[in-house]
Amino acid sequence: MKVFVISKGMPTEKYPLNGIFEFDQAKALAKVGNDVAMLVIDFRSRSYKRKYGFFEYEKDGVKVFELSLPLGIYRRALPILQRFLVKLYKKAVKSVGKPDVIHAHFYSIAAIASVLKQKFDVPFVVTEHSSKLNRNIKEISELDVKLAQKAYKNADRVVTVSNALAQNLKENFVVDAVVIHNIVDVAHFQYVKRTPKDVFTFVSVGNIIKIKGFDFLIEAFADAFNDDKSVSLKIVGAGPERERLQAIVNQYDMSDRIILLNEVGRDKLKDIYQDGDAFVLASRSETFGVVFIEAMATGLPVIATDCGGPSDFVNEKNGYLIPVDDKKSLVDALVKMRNNAYSFNTLEVSELTVKQFSPENIGNALTNLFRGIIR
Repeated sequence: MKVFVISKGMPTEKYPLNGIFEFDQAKALAKVGNDVAMLVIDFRSRSYKRKYGFFEYEKDGVKVFELSLPLGIYRRALPILQRFLVKLYKKAVKSVGKPDVIHAHFYSIAAIASVLKQKFDVPFVVTEHSSKLNRNIKEISELDVKLAQKAYKNADRVVTVSNALAQNLKENFVVDAVVIHNIVDVAHFQYVKRTPKDVFTFVSVGNIIKIKGFDFLIEAFADAFNDDKSVSLKIVGAGPERERLQAIVNQYDMSDRIILLNEVGRDKLKDIYQDGDAFVLASRSETFGVVFIEAMATGLPVIATDCGGPSDFVNEKNGYLIPVDDKKSLVDALVKMRNNAYSFNTLEVSELTVKQFSPENIGNALTNLFRGIIR
């Protein structure tokens, strides 16, 4: 089966997370026997330094057709971007042939890609990941609602990465979505056996934005371990809340035990997970939560909030699921994890995670979905 995956970007050394979900699924589809090409339309602003123009190349067994333009917009330039994508599609078809199915990720890109369904009548699938839609429709901007409606109206099938997001799409857009979870990169995030150390280290990873709850986590950590020098917290990520978080850390005089690290690629992130003793993220909303399954794949037990995605896979075998924005529950869970992390069967945590979220498992699920639509 020939599959075209439509993406907003491709991961690079400088921007390792750009388009990472889309590329992971493209590789997974190729791994289970599909002929996969990625059509990338990168319209980030000039502040993201990169080369501009059209590029054709192959990466990890996936053919890539990329158009990079420093537009910095998309919502109000839909017709322009659709014309660019049509040209990119024709280049790809000329090179590798017409696809059996087109698979777009995120409603914003899918709204652009819907033109391919309209013009070329190829089966069209949308996978939704966006946290912007994981809320009541009254809290979503009118423009985002219109883009999502355009994407879903033209889709033969809509896929979401969690049951919570599927429920929100049903309530907000009357869409019956299929749930197919995200992938854990088993090549990077491998199990390692840990032994207790002098300092117990919690790891937390994510974009440094308010919705991730890092401010709340720092406050809870300070309450839990104010006088315990044998516990530390590493927060990995980048974003606009970073300076404010550092100010909170300084306020508690814990800069020696709460360390803010910059965003890193998967190789370095793997090392951080493997050096840790437990994972915690106090998100206020998650459409899925890839960082949880990355951590679990290395054998870390986790603390998660009941905020959407993690509710699908965090349980008593791999960690603790607590209410959102409940400081007492978070403090109690941190202390409990500090005392009980090594009572979890960490090898089983890793094996069950890899089995459920492996590229092969997710690739086969998507392939079966595509076959059903084509038939």
